[in-house]
Amino acid sequence: MRIAIPGLLTVALCAIASSASARFVSADPVQADPNTGANYNRYWYGNNNPYSFTDPDGRLSRGTGWTDRQWNQFDRAQQSAAGSLEKAAGKINGALAEGGKALQRAEKSFQRNFGAGSATPENMAKAASDMSSMAAALRDTSAGAIPANGMTGAQINAAYGAGGDTLAGVPTTGPKMVIVNTTHVSFNDPSRLAWGAGHETGHAVLGYKDQFFNGDTAYKFGSPQQQNIFKTLPSQQRLINPDHIMDQAR
Repeated sequence: MRIAIPGLLTVALCAIASSASARFVSADPVQADPNTGANYNRYWYGNNNPYSFTDPDGRLSRGTGWTDRQWNQFDRAQQSAAGSLEKAAGKINGALAEGGKALQRAEKSFQRNFGAGSATPENMAKAASDMSSMAAALRDTSAGAIPANGMTGAQINAAYGAGGDTLAGVPTTGPKMVIVNTTHVSFNDPSRLAWGAGHETGHAVLGYKDQFFNGDTAYKFGSPQQQNIFKTLPSQQRLINPDHIMDQAR
């Protein structure tokens, strides 16, 4: 599913901190990723714990533009995605703890999605942690979260000059928000909407970007070329590609 609005919207969500949260600033204890070089640098953490995800770090609350029916539809999608992510993370963690044939089955499943040789204990544990963090974000719809605002495709085009044909995105300027296209055909597809909600948290919580390879982006539900790139993306990139993480969960 394509959720970036060309030129004007991106899918990378930035974190916000609430003045009501207990917090501190220090050198980030989450070190740079050895494969991607990504580093969170300095960050506001609630409850002094960068891994608990109890701080307001990109979770979606009800913003403007929704009818009650539309919001309930989107929120059900968020919770559905959370359940899938939790289940997938639990399977991996359970297999790592049990070992033996259970672990062998889990390794095969992991490699079918993330590529040959990817099922190391470290990669599997990291993927399970990532999915748990994404699920936790989807469960939290408190007022302190980044708002998800409903807009029609026509409203998105009028406001941003493009993007009315995409399901969701994030403005690159102005207040932090997620825009959900309530007139997009996939908005009425519970499975696709859940996928999109989960995909967003790959950007919001983990800071992962949609992976680019051979001239295009790796999307499971994109153009034929993008779908082919999704299938052939190198394993190292699959591990940090939001669509591949969602594919493991769905």
